[in-house]
Amino acid sequence: MGACAEYEERLSLHAAGALEGEAAAQVRAHLETCAACRAEAADAAEVLGLVALPARSPAETREWEALPARTQAAWRRERSRRDGWRRAAGGFVAAAAGVALMLAFTGRAPLAPRPTVVPEPPAEDAPLAQPVDTQTLADFEAWAGLEPLTDEPEADDGLPWDDEDGSLDLDMGETL
Repeated sequence: MGACAEYEERLSLHAAGALEGEAAAQVRAHLETCAACRAEAADAAEVLGLVALPARSPAETREWEALPARTQAAWRRERSRRDGWRRAAGGFVAAAAGVALMLAFTGRAPLAPRPTVVPEPPAEDAPLAQPVDTQTLADFEAWAGLEPLTDEPEADDGLPWDDEDGSLDLDMGETL
């Protein structure tokens, strides 16, 4: 005769000590009344006792307690080693970029030093400006499509500015 179907799984958990609270109290109450479930719980406890680990030695206990600190220290060493390489590589890349920028601006062919030019004072007998003859001036104006040049400026400069408020007066469709 086997264990009760509704308690079969809970009996294994009870034998392993995995039940707590109300579930453990229900299984204990059922074991007091059911002989088949008591026998099944005893068999499960015996099997679990065979596969249970032996108690830790003092050396194993010390190692077990030191494991989190050693793991964290190893992780920090690995991280600092990895970050050190990253920092070094980042510094190298930054230095290479700086050198590239310097070469970009100074990599052109060096300019020859400019000779210092000292202007000579004008000779006193040389005319300051050569007069332009009337025919050359007329030819230039015809070529440029300009109205004849005069020596005196006109009062109206020909721009569509409104002299009163400084705004631009343009007719529709007219552009500058």
